[in-house]
Amino acid sequence: MSKKRLLLASALAAAAFSSTSCTLAKPVVCAVTTPVYVLGNAGVWSCGCDDGYVLACGAAVFSVVGIVGGFVTGIISDINVLTGRCHDPIRNLHDPFATNCGGSSFR
Repeated sequence: MSKKRLLLASALAAAAFSSTSCTLAKPVVCAVTTPVYVLGNAGVWSCGCDDGYVLACGAAVFSVVGIVGGFVTGIISDINVLTGRCHDPIRNLHDPFATNCGGSSFR
């Protein structure tokens, strides 16, 4: 990666994480947290498919699910903050299926 691209990517990441906008930050955070939550709570796999390829494929699929879920709930969370319904913009930032007004979906 060229130095210019790395600098641009770093600036975009810093802008996303420094803003209170869930639409920008929540999909990035949920891309990491969703596979950890789902695969961490899977327990013992009885299908015998606990090799590295299946785990890597599962992590990739759950990352995409986290990105999409985080983007949708991030938009809803931003609307909640802008309309004054909720005052904490980063509550449930790690949860792709919960807005900032509700409780966590992972219990």
